[in-house]
Amino acid sequence: MAVHWRSLPGLKLALAVFLFLVPIADLQAGPELVTAEPARQRARLTGYTRARSVLDIATENSGKVETVDAEIGQPIGNNNRFACLDRTFIDLDIESNRAEIARSHIEIEYYSKQVERHRELVRQASSSEQKLDEYQRDLGTRQQQLRILQLRDRTLNERRERFCIYAPAGWIVMERYIEPGEWVRIGDSVARVGNFMQLLVPFALSMTEYKALQAAGENLALELPDLNTRTAARLERVSPGFDEKSRKILVDLQIEGGQILARGGIRADLVLDLPVASGTVIVPETAVEQRYEQYWLERPDGERIPVVYLGPASSIEPGQPKVRVFHSSISSGQKFVVHDR
Repeated sequence: MAVHWRSLPGLKLALAVFLFLVPIADLQAGPELVTAEPARQRARLTGYTRARSVLDIATENSGKVETVDAEIGQPIGNNNRFACLDRTFIDLDIESNRAEIARSHIEIEYYSKQVERHRELVRQASSSEQKLDEYQRDLGTRQQQLRILQLRDRTLNERRERFCIYAPAGWIVMERYIEPGEWVRIGDSVARVGNFMQLLVPFALSMTEYKALQAAGENLALELPDLNTRTAARLERVSPGFDEKSRKILVDLQIEGGQILARGGIRADLVLDLPVASGTVIVPETAVEQRYEQYWLERPDGERIPVVYLGPASSIEPGQPKVRVFHSSISSGQKFVVHDR
């Protein structure tokens, strides 16, 4: 005698428990998929360090060089002084002018007393107002002469100060054109100094390289093979123009980290990851199926694509190994099936 399944309450209970414990998604799960990543190639660009700024120093006076305080390769001291000219004659001019100032004070004192005395005499009708006017005029003239002499004293002292030639403290002398005892004229260039406290490295980049540089952001670094070290860097400035010969963008990177030798001409390598031509992608090794001597990728719809195996892909991220493959019909962002191994 046959028993209908609806009459078995235990069977219905077991079926309900099974449907509750097993997710619908698992019953309908398809193959595991991965997304192809863009392949990149490593480009190494070479530049050389240079001073952030360079100044040509010139003299504002003519005269004989008396002292030179810094040699080539030495920094400018905290007093900012590079050299001084002989100041004998400017000192004599200052001394003469101050003697004139002292005489003016004596004359002003004399005429001030004369004005007060004749003002009293005029009140007593013992002197004419014309005489009083003459003394007041002479007093005003001496006071005006004193102001002119005082202004000349300030001018001479400022000029004397400029008989010394100054440069920014800490900057290093790159070239020196004078020696003690040499005669220089107004406007003569006496030295060239550079700010090596901050080092720049210039590069000429294509648009693709410039975009890769921007993408590096705060992780930007330079390799210094001559010093066997690596240092942080940042994008300091970008020229709005371009190099007419190479048609490239001119940029300056500033070295940020570490104690780097303060000099120009140190080799600095900039390493950038650039996208390669379309058709080359990076996928997990498990997505590539090898049969005989041919490699294949499989799309979610089952289409199998023969690819050229280009080798392992270097990656600093932990996880399963990845490889580089090529086919003209594939691109980054496409999905492929993972195969069990």
